Amino acid sequence: MLECGFCGEILSRRTWHTSSIYKKINWQCVRSTKKGKKYCPHSKGIQEAAIEKAFVESYRQLCHADSTVIDDFLKIVEEEINDNTLVKDLKKIENQLNRIISQERKLVDLHLEDSIDEEVYAKKYKKLIKQKEELLDEKKTLELTIKDENTIKERLKQFKKVLENKEIIEEFNRTVFESIVDKVVVGRIDKDGTVHPYDLTFYFKTGIKDSQNSNNFKDKRKNAKDNDINKLCPYKNYEDKKLCSQAKDNACRVYNPNFKKSIIIILGKSIEKKEVQYD
Repeated sequence: MLECGFCGEILSRRTWHTSSIYKKINWQCVRSTKKGKKYCPHSKGIQEAAIEKAFVESYRQLCHADSTVIDDFLKIVEEEINDNTLVKDLKKIENQLNRIISQERKLVDLHLEDSIDEEVYAKKYKKLIKQKEELLDEKKTLELTIKDENTIKERLKQFKKVLENKEIIEEFNRTVFESIVDKVVVGRIDKDGTVHPYDLTFYFKTGIKDSQNSNNFKDKRKNAKDNDINKLCPYKNYEDKKLCSQAKDNACRVYNPNFKKSIIIILGKSIEKKEVQYD
């Protein structure tokens, strides 16, 4: 369901740093990974987690902007729940199997009555057995598929309740994703030639599309510094001055018993505090 917006190839799922704490799952253009980067130079690896979070946000925004979208999604889900195509296909295979078995019995009866040449019998019997084995394999595969489909339909019924109650999904759900999304185009180039390798365009089965920047949903790197720019404190705070070894107008350094180093940079009436954890 993931398509490269630069070359049109599909994306494949790849695991990076499998045996370490930095393990992550990315999706990458097949042409770039198999033939070489020069064959699709603009494509980038996209985190699976970012794609999932971007979908949840895209779905939320669409439902928030237009309540009729939920009704459209509900119609699609109901159609999938009521779709009995596979059951009908199974019935056809079972009918074909019954005909083959009937022909096989008649052929055996003719052979027992010596009403058919031995060579002709062997040739026809071999053909019937081959057809029967192929149909049995198809039947087995289809039965397993129907079993999986029934599980999916049960999940869709739960999603249907969510839609009926006008609720918004909070976490990624693959069944929901596959039921309402037709495809996701990864990356695009503007008319002015600007390249957006991390852009995700979700094409929904309702006919609408929505774009999200996957960079906004990337997981934080495990080896990234713990930068906290949201916690600001006033310059005139007396406690800050007490902690400084040398109070100055522009900066001070703070040491604490928890082995953390705080660098406080005075910016007008507020400061930016950055902490680094020592090993």
